[in-house]
Amino acid sequence: MSTFQGLAELRTPADLFQKLRHDLERLISRSGDQYAAFDFFVTAEHIVDWLHPTDRPARESLRNSSPLLRITSHLANGVKHFEATAKHHQSVADVEKQRYVQAGYVEEGYVAEPLIVHLTPDEAKNLGVTNIEVEQLAQQVFVFWKTYLIKAGLVIAAASS
Repeated sequence: MSTFQGLAELRTPADLFQKLRHDLERLISRSGDQYAAFDFFVTAEHIVDWLHPTDRPARESLRNSSPLLRITSHLANGVKHFEATAKHHQSVADVEKQRYVQAGYVEEGYVAEPLIVHLTPDEAKNLGVTNIEVEQLAQQVFVFWKTYLIKAGLVIAAASS
């Protein structure tokens, strides 16, 4: 049996949270960056797995406890597996890059092209919006994990600013 855990110095849920902070900073600094969004949501999704590596019911319960975690799970699995086909993924209708001009018409980064998440009707009702920019969603997910991990005593408040 393998004893492999984590990656180098990424070994605990608190370490993965620090990676999440790094991914969020990248996402905010490069608005519309699909690669940064991919990294952020895959990292956010796997904090659940790192918290409960051997307890599937606990993972499912935690993921189902928050619209933010359900949306995160749907996004992460959709990008990681190309499409999220599991029945429980019922949060995201689509994700698009909103363009004000045709692709290639102006230099990349010259005009803001935000990534927009379109929620399903049920999740839109739960979150209070039908569409949300990826950066806004990511900030809400980050705050969720920051609060959760501080309450669990896994992250110190000053270190999570």
